[in-house]
Amino acid sequence: MLRTVAAVLVDGAAPFEFGVICEVFGIDRTEDGVPPIEYRVCGPRAGEPLTTSVGVRFVPEHGLEGLDGADLVAVPAAAIRGSYPPEVLDALRGASASGATLLSVCSGAYLLGEAGLLDGRRCTTHWRYVADFARRFRTALVDPDVLFVDDGDVITSAGT
Repeated sequence: MLRTVAAVLVDGAAPFEFGVICEVFGIDRTEDGVPPIEYRVCGPRAGEPLTTSVGVRFVPEHGLEGLDGADLVAVPAAAIRGSYPPEVLDALRGASASGATLLSVCSGAYLLGEAGLLDGRRCTTHWRYVADFARRFRTALVDPDVLFVDDGDVITSAGT
């Protein structure tokens, strides 16, 4: 049963995709019979503002320790860049090693790829990025023709 969800933000996060994750996991729907979910918004450092793709800032309540014990770690779309914060990649690897399911939305797959968590695994990302993604992460098994790939403990989506 899903009890704890941690969303991980980095500079360049996309508000729309993050908002979808918030809608799905961050709203209390216990009155509708949905079990309670502890929802954590995490970033490299708690309380430190992060830029977005549209000039708005997000301030995560939790640092990367917020991934500890999460059942699901969700990675929203973010600006594609040459590298991502090493501490975020380490935290994603640690969450995976601890048994968390990882979920990426759109270009969030780049963080999972950079962390080496898609090596030898089926995955997808937004159609605009598939060719670049496949060149960058040569051992990932990118499927360009699906909306999502559920590969057990790693789920990637082509978008929202």
